[in-house]
Amino acid sequence: MMTIIKEYLKEGMTLIKDNVLFLMIAMLFLPDYLLYPSLLICGVFVTYEYIKYKAFRWSFFWVLWIYLVIVSWASGNWFGLGACVVLLFINGYAFSIHRRITPLTYMKLQYYIVWSSLFNFFFNFIQYKPAWFKSLMATVESMLNIDHLPSWHLPPYGNGYYRAYSTFDNPNFYAFILMIVLLVCFNQIQFQLTFKNYSLGMFYIAAFIINMYALFLTETRAIVVALLVGLVVIIFIQRKWLQLKILMLLGSIAAIFILTNPTLFPRFMQITEHTSIRLNIWETALMQIEKEPWFGKGLFTYAFLFDNTHAHNIFIESLLSFGVAGTAILLAWFTERMQTIYKTGYYLDYPLAFAVLIATITYGVMDIPLLYVQTSFLLVAIFCLPDRNIETKVLENSEQKESS
Repeated sequence: MMTIIKEYLKEGMTLIKDNVLFLMIAMLFLPDYLLYPSLLICGVFVTYEYIKYKAFRWSFFWVLWIYLVIVSWASGNWFGLGACVVLLFINGYAFSIHRRITPLTYMKLQYYIVWSSLFNFFFNFIQYKPAWFKSLMATVESMLNIDHLPSWHLPPYGNGYYRAYSTFDNPNFYAFILMIVLLVCFNQIQFQLTFKNYSLGMFYIAAFIINMYALFLTETRAIVVALLVGLVVIIFIQRKWLQLKILMLLGSIAAIFILTNPTLFPRFMQITEHTSIRLNIWETALMQIEKEPWFGKGLFTYAFLFDNTHAHNIFIESLLSFGVAGTAILLAWFTERMQTIYKTGYYLDYPLAFAVLIATITYGVMDIPLLYVQTSFLLVAIFCLPDRNIETKVLENSEQKESS
């Protein structure tokens, strides 16, 4: 009996080991009551790998991290200090993803993202959370004293419309996830049609249509502009001018349809009203920046000082939370990372990476999608591009083994 159990355990561990990349992506699309336990297990796993493979390399990331720890501690921003711990987790997660990435597995990673989004799609229509989880989260929120942050709780939506959010806590976060998924789908459609893999190409076309419908259900407006910008970036880098013309035509038709059918898009007709809310948030944040421009108070400074989770603008939030000094360090790290990708990244993956980057910055004008577990982890996974020389290195190693 014990022998049989050991065999099953051995087979199970082998199965998990062979599918680590899939599991690290799929968990991001799970409901909260499954996500958080998965994150705990993942945290132990990536810490183990980080230590085992001696992954530490000095970079501007560590300068930024030390800076954020200091300003959060000095300001008494304990929520921001906790976010610094999450940053360590994200860094380890990126290492574990990247060490498994080759040109082939990066393609698999994109497939895992799209497959997970289709599984995730059905939760738009099945809103279920166990009673024990609701009770547990209420206790945690009261302990963290974050009940004053309305964005942490899904608000009721009036005026006859419903905003889908699937397994996520906020429609805007779900919309950002969908933007990444749609850009992955579009990128893969280009690949599969180029290499005449029509069956897989049809899978990505179908996934694109389904996730576009999900994006419509979120009623998120700014993400539509960001998505269009991302699609244009992919087409522009690939120099497919006919596709660009078609996209511009379809975009114009869609805009005309929305404007002429306001009852189908009630939230799109409230742009002026909702923009005034954004302007008030930005004004509050800018006043605080004028008071303390240099150092900020760490991550989630807006949540720490005011009544919302963030400033709804990635540029304002950076100056508010990091200050001028921290923003300079952030830009240095960002430049360092982009240079690394440009020098070592597999060039066929540039279109997707830069499309996601530009689309994220575009969406960041009206919202900040990065201050959330699933969105930040998925974004990091996208930027774990394979080394363009990795196939050459593998070939050289195999030749050396054969000669020896």
